[in-house]
Amino acid sequence: MTTKVIFVGSILRGDDGIGPFLYNELKDHPELRGFEMLELGVIGFDMISYIEEGDRLIIVDAVHTIKDIGKVVVLKEKDLSQELSLVSQHDFGVEQTAALLRRYIKDLQPITVIGINVTETASFIDVLSKEIMTMIPGIKTEVVKKIIKAAA
Repeated sequence: MTTKVIFVGSILRGDDGIGPFLYNELKDHPELRGFEMLELGVIGFDMISYIEEGDRLIIVDAVHTIKDIGKVVVLKEKDLSQELSLVSQHDFGVEQTAALLRRYIKDLQPITVIGINVTETASFIDVLSKEIMTMIPGIKTEVVKKIIKAAA
C-alpha cells in the first residue's frame, strides 16, 4: 500500500497557495521518506489519474476561515461535505474529488485532509500573506506530525 501526500492550491491566490508552498518545503523532509509526495496545484478531478487501488490518500490544502489563522486541522473523509466548501475552492473542489475518488477507485483507503487555516485568498497575488509566512516553521512541524499520524 502506498501513502500519497497530495499538496493542492493555487499559487496565484495568496494563501490558497500554502499547499504548493509546503510541498516545496517538505518534499525532501527526512521524516517523510517513504511517502509519495505530489504537488498537483488546482488539478481537481484529474487527481484520479494519480490514485491507484489500495492507496492511502492525504491531501494538504488551505482551509478558508476567519479565526485561528495558521492552525493545522485534520478533516476525515466523513467530515467533508459536497454542499459545504470547507477547503479552498479549486477547479473541482476537494470535497467533490474525494466523493468521486471513493466512487471510482475500489479499495481506496480512507482519505484525510490536512488543512491550514488561512484568510487571504485574493486573486492574482503570488505570495503568501505576511501573517502566514511568520507561522511557517510551526505549520511545517504540525503538518509533518499530522501526515505521520494520518498514515499510521
